[in-house]
Amino acid sequence: MPSASLSGQVLQAYWLQLETRIEAGKASHTSARLALRAASALLFATDQEGQRLPQQGDVDSYLQAVPGQAASVTGFINFLNRQYATTLAPRVNEKRARNRRKEMLARTMMQMAKCAEQGDEWRERWIVTAMEYFHDKKVTKKALRWQAIESSGDGVRVTMGDESYWLPIA
Repeated sequence: MPSASLSGQVLQAYWLQLETRIEAGKASHTSARLALRAASALLFATDQEGQRLPQQGDVDSYLQAVPGQAASVTGFINFLNRQYATTLAPRVNEKRARNRRKEMLARTMMQMAKCAEQGDEWRERWIVTAMEYFHDKKVTKKALRWQAIESSGDGVRVTMGDESYWLPIA
């Protein structure tokens, strides 16, 4: 995107705002870089020539494709609303985001099922992934180490508090 374009000028102005926040100790270089990257991606998805600002449909399309970027792009959207009198809002279709996450978990489990080496590390990763896929329960490997896990037929039973969850093992 050419720096003389509208998008280039907007990114430059956004960078100046981020730089001020860094100097004030309100943001880190890493968070500023991630925010600038999300802003650039949104502008590029809006218009590769960089000649127009995003409209709500552009923001919706961008977040539909990459719902995980909602937090990163929110600061930029707020900047556009303040500096360029836009009325944009970062909206994510939660149902669609959940479905995309479920598809990604299914692909991960399919790849894991093909894995020849299925040791303790594999088993932990499988249980973490399967808990989210089958029971919509996010659990970390660290938290999993404190739970009761026992073999149960062709799967495992994970007990967390008063709840018991059965998971198949590939």
